[in-house]
Amino acid sequence: MHVPPDYNTTSNTYPVLYLLDGDSHFDYGARTADFLAGYDRNRVPPMIVVGVVNVDRGRDFTPVYAKRPDGGLDSNKVLTDAGAGRFLRYLEDEVVPYIDSHYRVQPYRILAAHSLGGLFVLYAKETKPLLFPGIILTSPVISDQELRNLQSFLTANHPHNGKLFFGIGNENTAKVDALAAGLKRQAPEWFEWANKKYEDENHFTAPFKTLFDGLKFIYRDWFIDFYGNDDLTLLDINKRFKKLSTEFGYEITPSEEFLNSCGYYQLRLKHTDNAIGIFAENVKRHPDSFNAYDSLGEAYMNAGNKQLAIQNYKKSVELNPHNDNGKQMLEKLEH
Repeated sequence: MHVPPDYNTTSNTYPVLYLLDGDSHFDYGARTADFLAGYDRNRVPPMIVVGVVNVDRGRDFTPVYAKRPDGGLDSNKVLTDAGAGRFLRYLEDEVVPYIDSHYRVQPYRILAAHSLGGLFVLYAKETKPLLFPGIILTSPVISDQELRNLQSFLTANHPHNGKLFFGIGNENTAKVDALAAGLKRQAPEWFEWANKKYEDENHFTAPFKTLFDGLKFIYRDWFIDFYGNDDLTLLDINKRFKKLSTEFGYEITPSEEFLNSCGYYQLRLKHTDNAIGIFAENVKRHPDSFNAYDSLGEAYMNAGNKQLAIQNYKKSVELNPHNDNGKQMLEKLEH
């Protein structure tokens, strides 16, 4: 279990990334999520990462089919008390509810898996399409039955349950090619997917790159380049997050840290009015944040508005008497 660096110092909520075979993929998965969410990258929002382990992956990741009266297997009926059916019940009834009730989560989950785990994830997606809206697969094992069942989640009555990225190393691509072909034929416009082959990786090294690219794909509309040269206003930010909310199916709002970063981005470009508008909104949303007032004070100081700069720095120091930067700025402004 990994929480973002700011989890214990903010009241923010976070999407959750679940990693199967957590004993193999958790460490680099958590670091990848933090890296992509960092200020300098800003490719994804900060997220909670959960590694899921099991004692018998062959048993837990493989669907067990019911028997027909003639003794053959009924490929349309998977037993829910054995194999993948039982493991899915464990995730749905125990793991996910525990995370949802014990941590500050957003209603968006991503499930990532490698190799045989891919067989389980496709079964889970086809059986419970809304449980994990986002999916990342690396070199997945794919059965003919899963390929035949694609329609079960491509026609699910929810427009926000479809983001799928899958990658593969330099290995046999027959099954992932068949998956891509099936998605091309059947996927509706709202179901977003992409795939990639990593020619210089094999079955065991491809997961690192696939997770990196998969998270970027799922959140490809998130990115703002804080080192760019764009004119960015509060209205632009609100429009962006309204679009993200529509895309992901729930209300997504910019965090205090995000707004602060956007404000300093504009301050660096000397778009002072933009910066003041963004910082002022941050103060409005976070009236108990000394840092929000400190930043607004700096913007007013840069604009030459000494009175409002002093007012906001004083409020910042009042909220946090240990804000030495605010004290130093007040000393300069008042003398």
